[in-house]
Amino acid sequence: GRTTRAAAGADRPMWLTGVSAPKHLDGSMPGDYGFDPLGLGADPEKLKWYQEAELMNARFAMLGAAGILGGEALGVYNDTTWVNAGAKGYDIPILPLVAIQAVVMGFLETKRYIGFKKTGLSGGLVDTQPFDPAGMLSDEMKLKEVKNGRLAMVAMFGFAGQAYTGVGPLANWKAHLADPFGSNIVTNVLNIQNTLPDPGFAKVATTVAETVAN
Repeated sequence: GRTTRAAAGADRPMWLTGVSAPKHLDGSMPGDYGFDPLGLGADPEKLKWYQEAELMNARFAMLGAAGILGGEALGVYNDTTWVNAGAKGYDIPILPLVAIQAVVMGFLETKRYIGFKKTGLSGGLVDTQPFDPAGMLSDEMKLKEVKNGRLAMVAMFGFAGQAYTGVGPLANWKAHLADPFGSNIVTNVLNIQNTLPDPGFAKVATTVAETVAN
């Protein structure tokens, strides 16, 4: 239970060797490694919401990372990349699609919010709180979810940072493996002016220069 985990929290793994956890992080939450340098979770009520917010962002990140990598591996994006895939035309017009998504997601999110307020449990679906049809809910699985979710959030941050290269994360990874010193974060940053689309400044500067010369 909570008391047992809190008692064992004194010698639990920390985010940095030798640091001490703040009092409000007692090791009872899955994935609690004593990291809260700004003291944002000192209020117990806010801490619950931060935990729920982390889980929701982590779940979306895991879905997003899986979709980006899976789509590129299976060739779903064809002649585009994941970051530009949303701009393509699809069988459903954009306005009806947005309307359907707003209604469906609004309903599901409202139900999740109400369920969380009533039970304090995360991951509900409609009136099922939590949603666990496979019966896999356990402390071990909760910890794995948090760890994988945090990794996925970092991955999504990396994917977004790589987007300016004009290719997907798998293509970037392959290029790095083929030429580690010629294709990495440093070389990509130094080459950013050659990969990003021109916002129009270069054309304006050229026009001004030609006008002055004439």
